[in-house]
Amino acid sequence: MALTTEERLQARQFNMRARQIFWRGILPDSHTLYHLDEDAIVDWVLEFQKSYHLLQDGKFGPSSLITFMANTRGGIGNFIIDGKEINDPGARVARMFTAAPDATKVKPDLTCLLSIPEIDYISRDRFNGRAKVRAHFSIDSSIGQDNESLIIQWADPMREVPFTPTSETVDYPRRRQCVGIEIENVLLLYQLDSDERRWLRRRPVIRASIGNRLINQPMIYEPQIKALKRILRVLEQYADIPAVFPVADNIYRTDLLEESEIQNYKGCLAKFNYFLINNEPGAGLVPHLETLFGGLSQPDPENSDTHADAESQAAKPHIAPLPKEPPKPIDLNSFEAQKAELAKTKTPTSTFVPTSEDTPKFNLANAIASAYASGKAGRAGRIVEKCTKFEDS
Repeated sequence: MALTTEERLQARQFNMRARQIFWRGILPDSHTLYHLDEDAIVDWVLEFQKSYHLLQDGKFGPSSLITFMANTRGGIGNFIIDGKEINDPGARVARMFTAAPDATKVKPDLTCLLSIPEIDYISRDRFNGRAKVRAHFSIDSSIGQDNESLIIQWADPMREVPFTPTSETVDYPRRRQCVGIEIENVLLLYQLDSDERRWLRRRPVIRASIGNRLINQPMIYEPQIKALKRILRVLEQYADIPAVFPVADNIYRTDLLEESEIQNYKGCLAKFNYFLINNEPGAGLVPHLETLFGGLSQPDPENSDTHADAESQAAKPHIAPLPKEPPKPIDLNSFEAQKAELAKTKTPTSTFVPTSEDTPKFNLANAIASAYASGKAGRAGRIVEKCTKFEDS
């Protein structure tokens, strides 16, 4: 892939900056890149990216560094599930671990969707053992040659590993064996500028209702959703975790679930379904729920067949909308009679009685004493200061 003059200049400038910030701690000091000039570095990176089906932009940035790290561990290839490499055409997985077929097997039945703000820094720290591994998979912000983001696998979801979240209280529901999937997306709006400088594109901001609150958050890119859908499909096929999301009243749920609901649920949850902090992955995920888990259609009571056969029942979604009782019909005759009876009554059916308590008058001394008594000495001081200014004026 040939870069334009401007793209090559940008790649040269990026690599000179990345050489001082990103490469240290990952590339050994004897690596070839440290001994090449600026144009030769761009050419080397383009060949590296081409060989691993990365976006060929000449910048040795997060995706390229993660790929380089994976080559020293489990390599680039397919997923590792239950100690075996599965055949998933088109998969591009950076495996940050070595398969251990003799490890104790586990049986997860829940997938938890998390968020990770800056995947390159976290990956470097985890690679060097300086950060907790809280997920089995991560999805970065790269586009990729096939318009799908790079997938990072940290562990086998079917094998016991030190971080397996059997009793986590924050990242995962308690007492559940979960598979964690991180999606790179900044959670705080002030991080948008740094994200734009790094990726040379600005994430649009999405507004969605999370826990009955309107949340503004940067959106998740379409290539990331494609990668997430691939992971969910693989987990459904090889780990028997259904690719479904909680549904109520024919709507995807974005509220906080009760513990009893979570303990009896099998499928996928976002973190806001069980722990409300930063609403991760939050508003950015909500617009993609239909793409990931399928559209929901309103049931038609007139055409519904209560005696459907087994095949039609099996074709229904994994989680059916909660049943709603039909509203009771209004008795118009009774309603008209009640309205006529009320019209005969001239006196009001209810009265408003004002409270007999008088509002206590404001007392400065009592206000200051109350502030001191409640431990708000600063508030008491401000009251005295304002009163002093009022007297001086």
